[in-house]
Formats: sequence, C-alpha cells, structure tokens
Amino acid sequence: MDDLLLTYAREDQLEAAFTTLSSCLQEARLQIAPEKVQKDTVVQYLGLKLTPTNVAPLEFTIATTGLKTLNDFQKLCGNLNWIQPYCKLTTEEMLPLFRILEGDSQLTSPRELTPEAAAVLQKVETRLKATQMQRCDLSQPLEILVFVEQLYPFTVIWQGGPLLFVYPHSHLPRVLYTQGSAVADLILTTIKKTMEIAGKHPVRCVIPFCKEAVEAWTRENWAWAYITLVLHIEIDNHYPTHTFVSFCMHIPIVQVQKVHKHPIEGAPTVFTDGAKRGTGTAVIGDQRYFVLTASPSPQHAELAIIATVLWKEKGPLNVLSDSAYVVNVVKLLDKACSISRLSTIYAYLTEIQKLLTQRHHPIFIGHIRAHSNLPGPLSRGNMLADHYSRSLRACTVIDQAKEYHSKWHVNSTTLSMKYNIPCKRAEDIIKSCEKCVVSMVPRIPTGANPRGLKPCHIWQMDVTHIPSFGRQSCVHVTVDTYSGVVMAMALNKEGTQQVIQHCLQSFAAWGIPQVIKTNNGPAYTSAHFAAFLKEFGIVHLTGIPYNPQGRAVVERTHLHLKNLINKQKGGIGEYAVSNKDALALALYTINFF
Repeated sequence: MDDLLLTYAREDQLEAAFTTLSSCLQEARLQIAPEKVQKDTVVQYLGLKLTPTNVAPLEFTIATTGLKTLNDFQKLCGNLNWIQPYCKLTTEEMLPLFRILEGDSQLTSPRELTPEAAAVLQKVETRLKATQMQRCDLSQPLEILVFVEQLYPFTVIWQGGPLLFVYPHSHLPRVLYTQGSAVADLILTTIKKTMEIAGKHPVRCVIPFCKEAVEAWTRENWAWAYITLVLHIEIDNHYPTHTFVSFCMHIPIVQVQKVHKHPIEGAPTVFTDGAKRGTGTAVIGDQRYFVLTASPSPQHAELAIIATVLWKEKGPLNVLSDSAYVVNVVKLLDKACSISRLSTIYAYLTEIQKLLTQRHHPIFIGHIRAHSNLPGPLSRGNMLADHYSRSLRACTVIDQAKEYHSKWHVNSTTLSMKYNIPCKRAEDIIKSCEKCVVSMVPRIPTGANPRGLKPCHIWQMDVTHIPSFGRQSCVHVTVDTYSGVVMAMALNKEGTQQVIQHCLQSFAAWGIPQVIKTNNGPAYTSAHFAAFLKEFGIVHLTGIPYNPQGRAVVERTHLHLKNLINKQKGGIGEYAVSNKDALALALYTINFF
C-alpha cells in the first residue's frame, strides 16, 4: 500500500481520525508499522517535505550512468512525466528528452543521452530542488490560469499562488491538433485535477485569448461548449497581479486568418489535382506547376502541389481541389495547431503551415467534385488539371515499371496489368532485362491441356529438381489450371509419402480438388497413393508416357519457378536466408503479381 497522509486543523481531530483509520486497517488484516508513523507539522510524504504552508521535494540527484537502452529511457521519462507538474517545465522544454524514445521499438535497442536531453535533466534537477508549492485552502475558490508557449499550452491551478501545474501529453492524440482543441482538452483535465485535490470545480478560467476567439471555439468545439454552458465556468483574459504571472503571461492573442471562408474577389483561381503514383499538377491561367512525390498516394501529391503553389504565388488566391481531405487539412493549418511527427504527411503539413504563416495575402480553398462533366469554366479547369496529372504519370510509369521489374522480375502480363501499359511495352522491358533475356524461351503450343471450370476443379502435379537446394532439391509443384495459383514444397525425396505430404499441405491451403493429373511415375501410380486419393474422393488422371505436353501447365511452371528463383538472387532475394525462403518469395511473386 502507498503512504497514507492525514491532515486536520485541530490535533484532537487528527488523533481521532488516526485511531479510526488504524481500527479499519486492523479489521482488514492490515498493519501500520509504528516506526513509520510521523506526527509533526513537517513530515515527509511520497518524496516530498510537507509544511503547514508549502510542499517541497527532498534532496536528490538524477543518475544518468545506466541510461543505455530504450527501456532505461522509457522508465526515466515515465518518472519525469509524473513529476513534471512540480518542476514547472513545459512540454516543449521536455521534448528533447522525450524524442529519444522515438525510433526502434525493441526494448534493448541502444539509445544515447544527447546534449540537449542532458540539459533538460539538469534543468529538471535544478527546478525541483528550488520548487515549492502552496497548500490548498478548501474554503477559498480555485482558478485556472492558461499559458501558451508557441503551440503547447499548460495550465496552473491558482489560489493566490500556484498550487499545481498541468501539462499536455507529449504524444498528440491526432495528426492535426488545433490550439483551441488543445486548450479545451487541457482545461477539462485541469478541472478533473481540481476535483481530486479540492472536491470542487474552479470558478474562473483565465486564458490569453480574446473574447471573439472563445465565442468561435464555443460554436465549433463541444469541449468549450461544455466548459462555458454546462459547468458555467467564467472565461476571462485578465490575469491576477503576481510576479509569477508577470513572468508567464502573454498578451491576449488575436490571430490573423490567412485562409478565408469565402472566395476572394478579383483573385486568380488555381486548380490542383493529385493522381496515383505521386504526380500532382496545378493550373493557374496559362501557368502550370508539376510535382512528383515518392509516395504513390494522391493525397500526398495534392499536398505537395498546394505547397508548391503557395511558395510560387505570393498574391491572393482562390484554390479549388477535388480532394475534400486536403481542403479540410489546409483550413485547419491556418489555425494554430500542433502536427504529429509520426504522421506520414508531417513534412507536407509543416511546409504548408510555414508558408501560410509567411504569407502577406490571404487565400481561399474550396472543394470541387471531380469528373462531374458539368458545363462551365470551373469543371473545365478541374478536368485540365486532372489531364495534366495523368499525362505526367504516363511519362513516369515506364520508368516505374522498369524499376519494379528489376526488383521482382515479373512477366509481361503482370507488368501490363499493374501499370496499365501496352503488352508490347511490357515485353520490351523484359527483353531489355539482362537477367530475363537469358532465360527467355520461344512460345510453343501447349498441347491438350483441359482447364478447370472453377477453382479446385483440375490440378496438375509434378516434381522438379533444383540442385542448388541441396538435400531438399526435390520440389513438388501443384498448379490449379483454373486460377493459375501455384503451390510448391521443397522435400528431400520424391516418393509416395512425400507426394501425400505435399497434397495435404495443398488441401489445407486451397481445399480438395475434383481431379489431379500427374505423370506415370512410380510415386503417382502406387497403390498407397491411389488409396489416399480414393479416401478424399479425387479422380486421378495420368498422361501419355514420355509425353510431357499433356501436363504443359505444370511443366511450364517448373521453368518459370526456376528462372524466377535465379533472377531474384541479388534483388528481393537478399531477404531469403534459406532455400525455403527463396521458394516462398518466388511463389509470392507468381501468385500475387
């Protein structure tokens, strides 16, 4: 059990309360050690020294010699986060230390104490040794004072002086966290703290914002409406006279809106569009802007092209985008807001936010539906931007297909379908590959190969040999003739028992087929294998002896599988640490590309 603290105004009441508490604990079979009992006006409690007027920490030193792994820093930051209200350090000041936790998620991953983080620890130690908090008077009302440093707010529970500091979490709850939402959430957290320490709500909340900003937040944010209309807490921007407040107080903030809610009269109209594969285009009169991002997301391309427009065009603008997500994001960035560093669009958002802050002229951004086929200049402008983004993609798609083939070495059909390019262009890419051109074979008729009419209708099964696999060079291969999906296993033999083992693995993955077609090898014509197929109700067919064209589908798969394993060496095959891994990568390429 944690330490227990009893405080009363009169000593006789304190003795009576202690006697009652001891009796209750004894009934619950709990005992208080007599040597641990402190009865004085000055006591030690939870590492703090309590006096009748204030609370101060005991002497201590923060040890840094054992900070080597993520687990060590996680424990340290967790403890410092708990005592942060006592040391009066804002979240922004603690960030150099908290950012050491980012990166590899392994508990044993190495971490180093940076000079900036060491300075934070020194500041924590100095502040804590000099910190004193006032005692709360339950007969007097409480107030909340809100202070803002750049984008991170913090609050102080106030009663003639600071009682407790409350700070936000260093990890943002969402990608874009506006200042109004952050302040409201922090006020609600502070109200909960006042209930814990005093059992009542504060009567007043002082914030460094003008009345108009609070009214706008109350209309848009449920938390502000709850604070003002339900809890009836007075919102003011006149801070009390105190030396501490003079140090922290900011001038009431009135933000200049750079993104207008309505179109700007006389401003040129910009049409932006982002396409798949990371191409973005902006059209403004006769001017064109283009971007190409590493991400294939159209939202990333749209954000990148808007950042380009804001950088190139300094005057007032009316921006029309067919991405509602991007429009809403830009509107939020106009307000003071924090951006999560873990977001994939962090770089785009920070750049747009910086450009909006530096602008001297306003902009309007609105949403327009794409491919509406409506008459008028707006639809034509959007269609023109869409056309340019797709044309830019067409110029880069061949290079992307070449890069993709150099990694996976897929066939021409897969390249043509994935990148929407003609089959002839896909075949040219494969012919230009120095690894694929060696293994290319002329196309010959496949012979009589009845195909299945549905999945698990007709399978073709055979065994091929890959000498580089060593003892497991016997690769059992099965092909579903309807879907073309392939199953292969590297085993040490090609006997009946290994064939049955391969069949069971295939049944578990795909189901039971109606027909299996094999050659006339001893493993497939044995009585044991025939009994196995009969048990599952499978029809067994064999081809003409010494004529593999009757099983051309699986024979062709043998060659494709071997060539793919050889071609992927040095590319994606570097991730394969065993022969089974190399076989799995080849099967993944065949079945899913």
